[in-house]
Amino acid sequence: ALLVASLAGGAARSLLGTSAVLALYAWMGGIPKEATSGTFSGMLALLPLLYGMAAYVAEVGAALREQLPEDLRARRESRELRSLLEITEAVTSTLELRRVMGRIVTRVGETVRAERCSIHLVDAARRKCFVLASREDPDVDMLEVDLAKYPELRQAIETREPIVVEDVARDPLVAPVRDVLLEQGYRSLVVVPMVFGKEVLGTLFLRASRSRPFSAAEIRFCRVAAAASANALKNALLYREVQLEAARHRATGEKLRRVLDGSPDMIVATDPEGAITEFNAGAERLTGIPADQARGRLLSDLLGEDLEGGLASGATAADLVLRQPDGREVEISLVSAPLEGADGASAGRVWIGRDVTRLRRVEKTLAQSERLSSLGEVVAGVAHELNNPLSAVLGYAQLCLSDPRSPAHARDLERIVESARRCQRIVQNLLSFSRQHPPEKKRQNLNACVARIFDLKGYHLRSCGIEVVLDLEPSLPEISFDAHQMEQVLLNLVNNAEQAIAGTGKRGRITVRTRATHNEVAIEVEDDGPGVAPALRHRIFDPFFTTKMPGQGTGLGLSVSYGIVREHGGRLELRDPPGRGACFVVSLPRAAGEGVEAAAVSLASAAGSAPLRGRRILVADDEPHLLELFSRVLERDGAEVTVARDGEEAWEKLQQSDFDLIVADVRMPALDGRALYERVVSERPEMIRRFVFSTGDLVRPDTLRFLESLRSPVLAKPLDADGIRRVLSQALARR
Repeated sequence: ALLVASLAGGAARSLLGTSAVLALYAWMGGIPKEATSGTFSGMLALLPLLYGMAAYVAEVGAALREQLPEDLRARRESRELRSLLEITEAVTSTLELRRVMGRIVTRVGETVRAERCSIHLVDAARRKCFVLASREDPDVDMLEVDLAKYPELRQAIETREPIVVEDVARDPLVAPVRDVLLEQGYRSLVVVPMVFGKEVLGTLFLRASRSRPFSAAEIRFCRVAAAASANALKNALLYREVQLEAARHRATGEKLRRVLDGSPDMIVATDPEGAITEFNAGAERLTGIPADQARGRLLSDLLGEDLEGGLASGATAADLVLRQPDGREVEISLVSAPLEGADGASAGRVWIGRDVTRLRRVEKTLAQSERLSSLGEVVAGVAHELNNPLSAVLGYAQLCLSDPRSPAHARDLERIVESARRCQRIVQNLLSFSRQHPPEKKRQNLNACVARIFDLKGYHLRSCGIEVVLDLEPSLPEISFDAHQMEQVLLNLVNNAEQAIAGTGKRGRITVRTRATHNEVAIEVEDDGPGVAPALRHRIFDPFFTTKMPGQGTGLGLSVSYGIVREHGGRLELRDPPGRGACFVVSLPRAAGEGVEAAAVSLASAAGSAPLRGRRILVADDEPHLLELFSRVLERDGAEVTVARDGEEAWEKLQQSDFDLIVADVRMPALDGRALYERVVSERPEMIRRFVFSTGDLVRPDTLRFLESLRSPVLAKPLDADGIRRVLSQALARR
């Protein structure tokens, strides 16, 4: 009763206090009997005492009532202060975003006794919001929130002011979602924006199901906690950006390292003093030095003195010869460029080196091929000039043979014709070999290829002290192959045999055999030279491999030959002969059945013959001896011959009369055979099928294309009397 009286106020406090004192006094036995007997005088005697005691007790109760709220407030502030200290400790102890935010929502929710407390991250650029941390769901991680379903959250972000919903059932702000909130049991809400500078980073969102709303003190605490959380959130976001940027840099660095190491080229970076700072896997392969041993060393120590005289002197590119630890020399093409720092000052140089050892060999091979091509042009010109006098020798010798004066003269003329024909075969074989032919496989005899090769090489080999033995099977069957490619294979094998014998400094022998089996036709090229060392036998068909001294071989002969034979479906093998030396065997398959030749028979040889008597023939050539030869050969057969020394004179005669045939040299001064033909096409087209061309130039591609496009008969120089009669008779029959 005293306690209740102390807490009451005014008259109530006095009345209650008096009653309490009386009861206490009576309980202690202090009321006299007179008072209890009901006498009025006794009661009056007690009133002053009782009232004084009641007043005293009332004053004590008033003092207690005033002191109690202060204690409660002090305890609440102490609890809030401890929570803020824990939040501050969480903020300063780590920069890991989820961990910091998780500790904040736990302490804030416990302090204000809210069932749900969460922190949302605001992405203003994308107008999106994500749950960053939640008291009731510690595992939540960037759960996207639909702002259309959270009007209180949206308004707090837009206004940057705390939003307080004291009663969910009555506040119009949450009207669109009221039913959902009430169904979940929430009665009051608080949303405090987390602002850093002018930027809204997120929100502190609290929901409670208690009947009373959040107090002003609780809201004030939430604002302080949100401010501290905003700083923590900003620092954590910055830390995460730094981590992401560092990860991007690491990924970029790793990717750049993979790119550098994936390059087959040597890539090296040096500092301004020339010390190596970067050394990729390509550099390790080219130098044979590990990267950890190369870094810090001077580049000139690794690449030698040539570097100092090349790129280091200011050039931007140089070729260096690098000797690897195993002694192998590698030729590298090195380029350099300066590196600049962020301030534009020199930060060193970058060096890129490429292994060009094989490329340089190919370039030398191409240069040699170019020289051979030039030699082919020279050969073609020489052959053209040689064909004209050879034609005169053959023609006039045949004319003399047709009317010999004495047997001795006849024998001499036969020797002249035989020698001239031999010269003719050599020139034709030389032109055929130097000419580039499209691949053309047809049925033919390999013995003929062997004969053509040794027509070219026989005299040279004999003059070098090398005996040639031809063991050719007379009944060798025909097979399908490209004669020009097979001649190249045979010539390569014969040249290798010749060089192997010449290296011994002694006389030697080359034996060529042809054999046929049920399935194959084979050619063997055997020499008695030093042979091939066993350690090199597995490499002899590799491109660019050669055992010859530098400048004496390209290493392509056997590899090209191997490819040609394989393209024909055959084999090129190295076998051991019975004695010393080497034996290369070319095996080609035999075709099933007799087959049909792939090459079309020329019109000149396919046509029949027609008599020359009475025919009018115009011959245009710039060689006077050949004009006379044509006249004497054709006039003996009864033809009427008109000669012209060039194309212009031939055109004048064509304008004056008609001719049964027009024989024109392809190459003539002034108007040549091609230009004469084109003029006839435009002005006398009825005579274009009467052309026969003569030429000693069947090497140049433009000449070949011109003749093949016309399909006109061709007289190939050097000429002979029989050939002239046969080709012209066939041309007349073709008409």
